[in-house]
Amino acid sequence: KEYELKDFIENELKIKIEKTKIDNKEIDIYIPDNKIGIEFDGLYWHSDLFLDKNYHLNKTELCEKAGIQLLHIFENEWIYKKNIVKSIIKSKLGFFNKRIYARKCKIKELNTKQAIDFLNKNHIQGAINSKYKIGLFYDNELISIMTFGKKRIALGNKEISDDKYEMLRFCNKLDTQVIGGASKLLNYFIKKYKPQSIISYANRRYSNGNLYNKLGFEFIGNTTPNYWYFKSHEYILYHRFKFRKDILIKNGYDLNKNEAQIMAELGYYKIYDCGQMKFELKLQ
Repeated sequence: KEYELKDFIENELKIKIEKTKIDNKEIDIYIPDNKIGIEFDGLYWHSDLFLDKNYHLNKTELCEKAGIQLLHIFENEWIYKKNIVKSIIKSKLGFFNKRIYARKCKIKELNTKQAIDFLNKNHIQGAINSKYKIGLFYDNELISIMTFGKKRIALGNKEISDDKYEMLRFCNKLDTQVIGGASKLLNYFIKKYKPQSIISYANRRYSNGNLYNKLGFEFIGNTTPNYWYFKSHEYILYHRFKFRKDILIKNGYDLNKNEAQIMAELGYYKIYDCGQMKFELKLQ
């Protein structure tokens, strides 16, 4: 699978790649002209059986210090979301099939089905339950989406109020650059719903947070690495929130064992990400 990824970059995109080392740690794919590094993370070999929880984060931060943005592609993403992964890589390198100006687009609020379908086809994390779903249309085609909802408890947000929101998802149609799209969607939400503040998270496996800086958000801090469970050869990741100890105990598992012990006995492994960058836009 890693060779497939290299072939895509070298032979389809015609981009020069090489291997390089940062502090004696090898980067799988390095694109020197763009200072982009790409790691292909096989689930089993990058699980907690072999690597500690900070491995991916440490490598990302080493690259950041060297002026390199390091992308981490999990094996399951290449298997099931290859077109989205390719689009992300192409956007980092400045390759787009279409460039559209947001001023030529119309804003419409979307129904649940429209949002789910678009996000599952175009966002690496797929759909999420959102109260507000706002889209940009060009020639009656949905080309960009931004969704909002209450702050997620699963991410440690304890303060929930009616006028404080989280930007949950933003993405464009694959291989499409919408110039000014994010700003237009955000400004529409602010003008119509008048939030006191908006928080959002940038996944450090793919993002360096530049979009949020351009939109006027303030960097709050980095979260610690999160983890997912998977079974060998299944290539499906399950969020840890579904396997909290209280849930496992309700399902009859041993009260005297912790979450990790129970999940290991069930044949699950952990894989850690790089954490997320947290941003906030204060409006009142």
